[in-house]
Amino acid sequence: MTSNVLPLFWDLASSSKDTRLQASVNLVSSLQNFQETFLATNVDSGSDIEEEEGDEENGEDGDMDEDESGEEVDDKDEAVEGEESDDNAEILLDKALAKSNAEDVVYTVKRLVRGLGSSRESSRLGFAVALTELLSQIHTITAPQVLSLLLRSSPISASMKGSEQRDSLFARLFGLTSLIQSNSLFRPSSDQETFQRVTSELISLGDSKSWLREAAWWGLLQAVQGACVSQVEWADNTITQLLSSVLGDKGWTAERVALVSLMERLRPTLVVDSLLQPTFKRGSLLASPNLLQLAKILKESNVNEEESTASDGSSKSQLHFVWDVMLDSYFVSKPDNSQAPFQDFFRVCVDESLFANSSSSQRKYWGFQVFSRALPLLSANEMPLIFTPNFMRCWMNNLSSSDRYLHKAAQHVAQIVQDVVKTNPNVGFTLLSQLVGKHGKPNFDKITKTRTVEGIMGSLNLDGVKEYVRYLQDMIVSDDSNSEDLEGLEDKRTWALNQMVALVRNGSVPKDDQWISSVLEFLLVHGFFVILKTTKKGDITALSKSPRPPLSESTAALCRTKLLSCLVEVTTVSSPKGDGKTASRKQGCDSSNKLWLRRILELLLSLQTNPHLKIISEADKEIKAGREAGIETLKALDKFQVEGNEVVKGVEILLSFLIIQTYDENEDALEMLEETIAASQKMFGLKESSARESTSKEADVNLPAIDMLLDTLIALLDKGSNDLRSLANLVVGMVAGEFTSSSVRHLVAQLEASANVEDEDGSEEDMEELSDAGDEDQEENDSEGGQSIVEDEEEEEEDEDDDDEEELPPVDPDFRRKVAEALQVTDLLEDGVNGDNASDSSSEEEYWDDEQMMKVDEQLAAAFKQRAASNRKSDLKLLETENLHFKNRILDLFDIFIRKQPSNQAIYDTILPLLQLVRSSSSSTNGTSSLGTKATSIIRSHFTKPKEVPSPTSSLGSIMKESHQLARRSSSSEFSSLCSICSLFLLRSTTSKSSEEDEILEEYKETMRDFMLRKNSQVHVKFLSELFQRYPLRAWNLRFELLELIEKKAVNDYRQSQGLLMLSSLCGQVKIVDDKEGREFVKRASGLIVSVLEKTMEEGSTIKNQEVKEVCVFGLHLARGAKAGDMLGNWDEKFEQVTRRFLMDEKTKGMKGALDVLKQLVSVLGMDTGKKEKEKSKKDKKDRKVNKMEVDEKPTGNGETPRKKKDEDMQVDVNPHMVVSTERKQKSNKNNKKSSEAGETLSMEGLKEKSKKRKSSEGKEISKKRKIPSESAE
Repeated sequence: MTSNVLPLFWDLASSSKDTRLQASVNLVSSLQNFQETFLATNVDSGSDIEEEEGDEENGEDGDMDEDESGEEVDDKDEAVEGEESDDNAEILLDKALAKSNAEDVVYTVKRLVRGLGSSRESSRLGFAVALTELLSQIHTITAPQVLSLLLRSSPISASMKGSEQRDSLFARLFGLTSLIQSNSLFRPSSDQETFQRVTSELISLGDSKSWLREAAWWGLLQAVQGACVSQVEWADNTITQLLSSVLGDKGWTAERVALVSLMERLRPTLVVDSLLQPTFKRGSLLASPNLLQLAKILKESNVNEEESTASDGSSKSQLHFVWDVMLDSYFVSKPDNSQAPFQDFFRVCVDESLFANSSSSQRKYWGFQVFSRALPLLSANEMPLIFTPNFMRCWMNNLSSSDRYLHKAAQHVAQIVQDVVKTNPNVGFTLLSQLVGKHGKPNFDKITKTRTVEGIMGSLNLDGVKEYVRYLQDMIVSDDSNSEDLEGLEDKRTWALNQMVALVRNGSVPKDDQWISSVLEFLLVHGFFVILKTTKKGDITALSKSPRPPLSESTAALCRTKLLSCLVEVTTVSSPKGDGKTASRKQGCDSSNKLWLRRILELLLSLQTNPHLKIISEADKEIKAGREAGIETLKALDKFQVEGNEVVKGVEILLSFLIIQTYDENEDALEMLEETIAASQKMFGLKESSARESTSKEADVNLPAIDMLLDTLIALLDKGSNDLRSLANLVVGMVAGEFTSSSVRHLVAQLEASANVEDEDGSEEDMEELSDAGDEDQEENDSEGGQSIVEDEEEEEEDEDDDDEEELPPVDPDFRRKVAEALQVTDLLEDGVNGDNASDSSSEEEYWDDEQMMKVDEQLAAAFKQRAASNRKSDLKLLETENLHFKNRILDLFDIFIRKQPSNQAIYDTILPLLQLVRSSSSSTNGTSSLGTKATSIIRSHFTKPKEVPSPTSSLGSIMKESHQLARRSSSSEFSSLCSICSLFLLRSTTSKSSEEDEILEEYKETMRDFMLRKNSQVHVKFLSELFQRYPLRAWNLRFELLELIEKKAVNDYRQSQGLLMLSSLCGQVKIVDDKEGREFVKRASGLIVSVLEKTMEEGSTIKNQEVKEVCVFGLHLARGAKAGDMLGNWDEKFEQVTRRFLMDEKTKGMKGALDVLKQLVSVLGMDTGKKEKEKSKKDKKDRKVNKMEVDEKPTGNGETPRKKKDEDMQVDVNPHMVVSTERKQKSNKNNKKSSEAGETLSMEGLKEKSKKRKSSEGKEISKKRKIPSESAE
């Protein structure tokens, strides 16, 4: 056997599915190669194998004959003989396996079978998959051979431990399943006996352990199905015996139901009525009379009513496979005529059984799973059949709260429903009608707190949307005259109207002129008219049916409101672009590029003349005249319609909307319409209409037309409606091209006016507190003797109360209780007015004396004062909230104007108001921080990096001055950054070397002086640094000013260093031009660097490394710029000398960062001061060494050199080959501290050789210096 397959067995037990599958593939492919090689080498030896098998059989027979001696054999001997025969059969199977397959294959089969009983990780899964694949690929491995190995490798006995027994049971289950799924059980090599042994083993496994029953019977069904499909000869006979043995007199379980249902589908002739009786009646198992009994079995309850115990099935959440078999009977194969309809099956076996009120959560969970599996299998016509009452109730209840036990299961069902609609949009309307229909709730999403209906609506196709619109319209006009629940009818109609608006607003719903016009016409007809007589003529389908009962006034008003909402939606929504086949639409237009507002307005005017309709509210002459004037103005505007003229279109949209709004009895509609007509006529030079001459009010002739139009738009914003807000924003975006500075000031005035209202409210509150104090003083005076004054005031108050009695709001119960408690003090309520046993005389008037009045006065005053304070506080809070929302809407107009008109000069007028709003909101405590956040967003999004800027105006200087003043008073870096953005925006709008630029740069100079010289300056450095970084060419004009401020010594080192950084940034980005100013700047700037270096070397200097480094960095940028301009000759003359001193100074040695940058600066300048100093130091060192050598070589008085004499003094006659040098030892101790021993022995030969090399090298150096031949050392 080869060893290359052995490592694969370990991966078969891996917990990773991919690893197991890959190992199985590799193992089987290797074994196939081995088997092919084995068969190729043994193809000619088939006859020899047969002869050997025949000899073996004869030998076995001879042995058996020899054993039969004619003596009587008892039962024990027969059993032994049976076991021996089984052993012989197993031996024969093993020999056949070994002879027909390669050695690696045989080993693998045995190891895989044994591995099925292993509990290591996922070994059972991996080994079972590998065994199944191996059996399906190599047909020489027969089912009897594997079955024999399996039963022997997994013995089961009562003496085994629980874990061992469990391993054997699982091994048999997985092994038998492998035999079935590999189809080896149905090959010619298998037989009926093997099939029966497999099925009997599976039944035994199911009977042995309840938790194995479902898995074992699932394998049994797979075996039966495989036998029927494979068409083996013994299939019918074997299955008939199996059914008889399995059903018999035993009770019915879900597994037996699944087996019978499967056989009814595959072999209906094998299922006889006798097998089903008496539990089931004749016919199919799914026949209508059998559904009740079937439901009990599927619910896993005992079918015998006398027995109350449940079946022995284990409790589990997984759905039983019998449901899949049942669903296959209905949807996989053609249903039998004897079967009950699926609707009845689901109603009895699922809705009334699993979803019954008494069912457990486990059964309901099964029901959800059945529903999830059945829904995708149903057609659009059959889907409503499974949305049954109990299911819908259980589903909605569990969806409504996350605390429900089956909440996640219900959410999964909701997701399944939406997925089905996404897969097949044609069923969208069908499912939608079930959720909001009879068994559902119109407000399904609100009750369940989901977006199921909304999600289905977004997945509808165009046909589904049209069907849903018709469904909603029929719900509103349906004949429910016999219904007594009028309140429920109104709720249903309200929901249907909301759904139609939701369809229009949902961006995922496919839009089409047909259904949109159908919705608008329906709302128009039922909102403004009463149908006197229905008619089916014409294109308006809403006239074909009259609502029964008639719509109430509130429902008709709701129709009008929803119509205006839909009109605003179709007008403001982004127009879809053309796809090549269809032309693109204009904003707010239908497919014919006609405004929806004009289309509905024309329809409204035409319906007024229809004799079959009656308008709900008749208008007076003034309103009619206003409408006629508006219509005439619209007609006059048609001649100004030019492609791309957004102003005319915006005015047309506003006029059409206001005319339609006059039919809704809106209070301000006529006034706004007249203002818009006047503005339109003034803007386009139209002649005033005759209908308006008698009704128009005097308008401000000095007010620009765009401002008049803006007043109307602001009035719409003041309504607080989101629809009106969207419409106003759309119109503002269209007419923004006409905005002027006065228009911007007009918007700013709205912000200031709302702020003044808050101030007035505060002053009124103060006045109220003063008046309360005055009342208290007056009450004290009255208690001392001013009773007559009190009586007069009481009479006046009574008169006022009588006049305003109808205007009083309903009394708060809590306030009533406090007043009653105050009255209890006078005992007025005791046995008096509120008593049950009051006498007739109690109706007479009763008067309080002064003592009673004073007694109750204090309690009543406290109650009324608390009531007034509470009302005042709530009113102020409401007013403050409304003002805040109104300001946000005004800011939206700012945003739209700046975005739509980036080149309009009026943008400059928005800068200061936005900055002031940010500044005021940051310090405010009344909740206006959102305004500051929105204003900040507008500034950053439009002014930071604008692609287009307006042309400069004369007001730039004043705006820049004010923004810089705000920056100098800024306490936060955020606000300073906003001021910088606005200032740079103004600078960019100017042209180079213009008067506007000079004026702006002058403001920067002033701010720069404030930052550098004033100690308490609030200017943030980023405000100035952004100028030098983003616009260096413009900031180049500030270089001398900044340099002068640095030279004068800024207020502190931090300001000076920041100034140097700004200069560094400037010099690094701008090329210095070789002119008079450029040369002067280089000279002065380099002189600054020299002065800083000199001050650093002075005694007592406090300049630190970082400051010197920043100066050197500035010098580095300056030197590079000067070098590029060929102006290094203008560098300060003292720089080289000062730099040399700085590099050699002891005090500056620790300034490593500054020294590194300074060396780079010197290198750029080409001075190389450090290199010269280094070469000079090296030269001095060499000279000192030469002088020393000369001294050593100079002869003494006796003619010997000092070195020779020294060597002679070192020699001591201790050993002819060794010398101990005391002087040498001392020198070694100085040079090497590791040698601490008293004596050191050196080799004389080594010492002389070392001395010779040293003298030779030194002599060469001397000869180079003095040009003399070198001496050779001894």
